[in-house]
Amino acid sequence: MDAESLPGISLHAVASYLPEQVVDNAFFARGTSERRGMSTAPTTRRHVRGDETAADMIEQAARRLIEREQLEPGAEIDLLFTNVAIPDQAFTGCGAEVAARIGARPRWIVDLHNTGCVSFLYMLDLARALMAGSSARSALLCCVQNAGGRLFSQPGVRTRSQAPIPGDGCGVGYVKAGDGSPLLSLVQCCQPEFAADMRAIGDDGRRYWEPGTSPISIAFTEARVAAIIQRGNSLVPEMVRLACEKAGVAPKDLALLVTNQPSPIFLRNWGEALELLPGVHHHTFDRLGNLFGAGIPINLEDALSCSKLRPDSLICLAGFSHAGDYAAAAVLRWRARAST
Repeated sequence: MDAESLPGISLHAVASYLPEQVVDNAFFARGTSERRGMSTAPTTRRHVRGDETAADMIEQAARRLIEREQLEPGAEIDLLFTNVAIPDQAFTGCGAEVAARIGARPRWIVDLHNTGCVSFLYMLDLARALMAGSSARSALLCCVQNAGGRLFSQPGVRTRSQAPIPGDGCGVGYVKAGDGSPLLSLVQCCQPEFAADMRAIGDDGRRYWEPGTSPISIAFTEARVAAIIQRGNSLVPEMVRLACEKAGVAPKDLALLVTNQPSPIFLRNWGEALELLPGVHHHTFDRLGNLFGAGIPINLEDALSCSKLRPDSLICLAGFSHAGDYAAAAVLRWRARAST
């Protein structure tokens, strides 16, 4: 879709919540800090408490945004989207509970269970589409990563090479009709042939809902990891270039690139492939780890708090999910005030 044909919507604000518990590498297997490649571990990360729900996390982040932007949730949130890595309930999402907690009365609530690390961009596109075809004029986008404390901290899992990498957190974004901080382009692709390359499974082969005592973890073969690295290295720069082209700008014009952050390898390779100046690609991997879908809004707020943007700066948000089944990128012209 060309930039000129996009309805006038803006990413008005972002806010985040990080669990209080800071976990260092001593919690995991000996030698964690010496691992390299895809197993490179951050120095620290956050883990959710055992009783901390996705609705708790979204409420914390949403209230920060609501108070900062002086919103009236009952009148100024027409759409509410959520994406949660490890849902609390077997049959229902947390969107309705979130709406009740913050006093919102959205026309549509959508609890997504796909798009993973690019769910924030997928929600942005859904908001654009629903606003274009209805009277809705605002949306709250909510992304929760809670797999660190719920899955990767389990005694039978935390000694594995992938366990130290995820960190927990929640990021939310507020979208409005209008051209405050306009969305100039948004591109996404789905490669369904890769959808089965990631599985949650027990050591004994049981599926996550079947009874048993072995812990559940993410199963990747070495061949699959190699393929994912190859896909991810090419997917994100490709989507960034395409989004920039549709917005009528070049990657060198970007003041800020914010992506998901699966590993330092990807972060380094993406910046080099796009020939970005130092500091343009902002991330928090070493202190927060892989934040999954929450990474884009959390890192955007972190960049804003560091005063990395001037008025009318061009921002690109991008990433890929799971084993490469989804990829997306969006270009915005940022005019909102900085977060504090």
